[in-house]
Amino acid sequence: MTLYREARVATLLAAPAVAAIATLPARSARLLSTTAPVLGILWLIMVAALTARALQEERRQDLRPTDLRPSWHQLDVLTATGSAVIWTSAGALIACGITGWASLSVLGVVGLGAVFLAATWTAIAAGGDAPWRRATVTRAIVPEIATEGDPLREQLHLTGVRIPAGMRLFATGRAMPDGPTTRYAIGSDCDRADVRLASELGPAQRGEHVAPAMALWLGDVLGLTRTQPAELGEARCSVLPRPAAVDGVRALLGAGGDDAVALPTLRQPTEGTFRIRNYIPGDDARRIHWVRSLQTNRLVVRLADEIPQAEPTVRLILDNELWGTDTLACRQVRELLDALVRVWLGVARALTETGTRVTLVAIADRDGAPAVVERPFVPHATRDVLRLAGQIAWQNALTLSSLVAGDAPARQVVVSSRSRKLVAASPLTWIVVPEIAWTSTAPPLPARSFAKLPYPAGCADNRLGRRHRDRLRHRLLHNDHAILSQVMCRTELASFAGELIARPQRDRVALEVIP
Repeated sequence: MTLYREARVATLLAAPAVAAIATLPARSARLLSTTAPVLGILWLIMVAALTARALQEERRQDLRPTDLRPSWHQLDVLTATGSAVIWTSAGALIACGITGWASLSVLGVVGLGAVFLAATWTAIAAGGDAPWRRATVTRAIVPEIATEGDPLREQLHLTGVRIPAGMRLFATGRAMPDGPTTRYAIGSDCDRADVRLASELGPAQRGEHVAPAMALWLGDVLGLTRTQPAELGEARCSVLPRPAAVDGVRALLGAGGDDAVALPTLRQPTEGTFRIRNYIPGDDARRIHWVRSLQTNRLVVRLADEIPQAEPTVRLILDNELWGTDTLACRQVRELLDALVRVWLGVARALTETGTRVTLVAIADRDGAPAVVERPFVPHATRDVLRLAGQIAWQNALTLSSLVAGDAPARQVVVSSRSRKLVAASPLTWIVVPEIAWTSTAPPLPARSFAKLPYPAGCADNRLGRRHRDRLRHRLLHNDHAILSQVMCRTELASFAGELIARPQRDRVALEVIP
């Protein structure tokens, strides 16, 4: 970006100088001999205005040392269109000097004059911080507290922004990492007016989002020049996860089922058909085994011939340990964590509905550092649990072993994107959320074509430089997605028999046991 900026600044000096040197032998042309002094005066006025604006910015930085942008950035007023126009105009003047075609000189003179006038007006009327001194930019994302999947809306409120005649105000920003980029443009008729703008952001993504400030700048109506962007209007939004509806959670409770479903035992013909224990006051007298009672000289009762009910308590552990996620730019790494959180909360709610006490265990941010957090899942007070789940992110500071209790009396269930071999005193039950089933496919790489434009005609995104950067960005996303898939499919992390696989099934999640 710095090289592009320096090239645009150099264009203001290099292109007119090259055109002047090349057309010196051709001054016999009447148009060039007449307009050359005028173009020279316009160029000197432009250079003086830009230099004065840069010196003013340097003095302002002495009063405000927090602004780290160099003062020479005020010289960078050309857009990509302006750079193309000034070089095309210089080329037209050079071609006129070579061929003697007067029509080319008209194109060159008009193009250079338009760029010089636009740059001078931009530096004088819109340069520096004058347009933003009395401006108030308020940005909000509504609803401020949303649920995953709900539609979000961005609202932008501008007051007191000075938009000179012949200029337009542009604003752009992105509220969420994988959300759309919003763009706004208003004309000079809204100078110092109270303007309210809005844009749809699509479905909400889980997490605590801090939308960076929007970039606002002024540009002339021809698109030749623009001012340095001002960063204003930060916004915050909290998106709570949406628990998934999960089927098949009874497989997590073992063979005992629950109170409503008792499984009879299978015994051989030579084995006893019941068990006995000492009589306790309050037991049903019809269960007293009188023959054994006479033999042992104490009252004993028969026990029900069935498997006892399952463990009433479950520790549900979320595995959010993954190294290198901060270097991956693909959206699939965030989609996988969102799926883990949804399944984690959905299993907790489904187990609670069967009468099981569930304790949620995860690693979340606490006072700026990752820490182990345990919360009981209560159906009527899930707001705090959802807020905690909304703050969960990938981390590698703490390992999964720190979440597993060595002597826990409860059954321990781990919700993870891949199963691992852990040394634990008590057995673990794994719920695997496979990456391939819960993440979207990467978009295809844009085709390189010089005959067909990827965007509508006239769109700035059709420029070769932007199309090249777009291809590089898509290639980076494809490589990051491939790295994530390889990490999740490593051979030593192969699935074990008896695990449960979480598979998406329409709007629900089905837990299937691996045979």
